[in-house]
Amino acid sequence: MYKSVFPEPARPLFEKLDLKEFYKLSLPKGYVYFLQDNALPQGEGFGWNPHMSTRLGQFRLIVGDGDHFTDTRTRPGMVAQKIYEAGRD
Repeated sequence: MYKSVFPEPARPLFEKLDLKEFYKLSLPKGYVYFLQDNALPQGEGFGWNPHMSTRLGQFRLIVGDGDHFTDTRTRPGMVAQKIYEAGRD
């Protein structure tokens, strides 16, 4: 599985985005968070949830058991179900 992975640049994780127009949209927002997803260090000011997720404003939090790397390959049905749950509105 790891042989098929290519490095990703880190810059997108840290660059500032102008989201003013995004926040003006009246779209429902959902955030899928996998409990074993530890690609980023967890803690105050780090990690996926709540650090990244709260940038959405009000959102639906969907929690799954797994991570974004292995489960997209080994349990794609579960990942699809979580994405479906996040978009229920």
